[in-house]
Amino acid sequence: MAWTRRNFLLAAGLGTAAGPLVSFQSATSRPAADNRSKQQKFNNWREVRAHFNLDPKYIHMAGLLLASHPAPVQAAIDEHRNGLDQNPTHYLYDHRQDLVAEIRRNAAEYLGVQSNDIALTDSTTMGTALVINGLSIRPDQEMLTTTYDYYSTHTSLKYKASRTGSKIKEIPLYQDIQTVTEDEMVETLINGIGPKTRLVTATWVHSSTGLKVPIAKIADQLQQLNQNRSEEDRVLFLVDGVHGLGVEDDSLTSLGCDFFVAGTHKWMFAPRGSGFIWGKPETQDDVTPTIPTFTGGAGWGGWMTPGGFKSFEHQWAMAQAFAFHQQIGKKRVTKRLHSLSRQLKQGLSSMQHVKLYTPLDDELSAAIVCFDVEGLTPKAIVAKLRASNIIASTTPYETSYARLTPGVYNTPYEIDRVLKHLHDLA
Repeated sequence: MAWTRRNFLLAAGLGTAAGPLVSFQSATSRPAADNRSKQQKFNNWREVRAHFNLDPKYIHMAGLLLASHPAPVQAAIDEHRNGLDQNPTHYLYDHRQDLVAEIRRNAAEYLGVQSNDIALTDSTTMGTALVINGLSIRPDQEMLTTTYDYYSTHTSLKYKASRTGSKIKEIPLYQDIQTVTEDEMVETLINGIGPKTRLVTATWVHSSTGLKVPIAKIADQLQQLNQNRSEEDRVLFLVDGVHGLGVEDDSLTSLGCDFFVAGTHKWMFAPRGSGFIWGKPETQDDVTPTIPTFTGGAGWGGWMTPGGFKSFEHQWAMAQAFAFHQQIGKKRVTKRLHSLSRQLKQGLSSMQHVKLYTPLDDELSAAIVCFDVEGLTPKAIVAKLRASNIIASTTPYETSYARLTPGVYNTPYEIDRVLKHLHDLA
């Protein structure tokens, strides 16, 4: 259902609780000067929930797949689409440059980096492929990955190896999800590096188990290792960060990786078909563009941004998604999502008929919770929850689990309801 005037009034209503929406620049003028500092913060989580057009009959616990657009993002999509429909040539020529700059500016503020270091993509998969394809690597060098990295990473590495003659080394990151520690993951990955290792890949939060990888600690070890390597032999660190983005409040510079890729259609609440690459300025020259850009002259990020005509109304509405998160507050979002996830994990861990796979420790998990229920397949668990109007998902891997992923639109009361239904499955 489109965000009509009535829907906006409803969302902003609920007893006039919702307050002002994140501002959206008029489609009939260039984006105005940055006024985000003047935006009011949300007073409570009920106000945040009022900005989502989610069906109230359900408890939505599968937002890691596709996000519901909050009101300001949907409004931006609608406004851009109307502008393109009414006068496509003038709207495109008059606004594209400023709108792309606004996305990169808002993203840079949220991520704690410079806008010229951000490239815009369509997805995590596209970003991963562009970085690996553009990587400078010799035939005698190798790329290190783990068995738990995502299909898109593994496949991109295989394509690169077949073109360059370089090798792929794949190792397990840990032995047992029930006993895994940060030190084990760091030590395992660093010990897997050899004299010819050129690239190390990591997934910040695993969608298969909910495990969070200590990216900053790995980056610290890599920095020390690289002190004794020449520029062309330094080990580069690529992170798939899609399931940590919008959950954790780390800046990209604090994570310390060389390249970070993510789609923004999950916890960031940006439109489907949106994402980005960030490259550390010191190592950007080690990855070169693959697809010609329409955004040249805006630093490395501009040249790495694939050109072509896109779903512009979706891409341009990314700006409002980053602004929406800033209006809520990054640390506040992180605290909320960890609180809901902790409530869910602690409840599941107390049930004898449930096996929890996601670590209880906040340092080892984010907002993905994976589990089994004795006597039921993961698909059967999801089906039974759906019959009770609870939306869950399964992990799409050879070993599959049931999966619940809290969002900022969920409440502790909803978590209790989910736990009660799972308890009754005994």
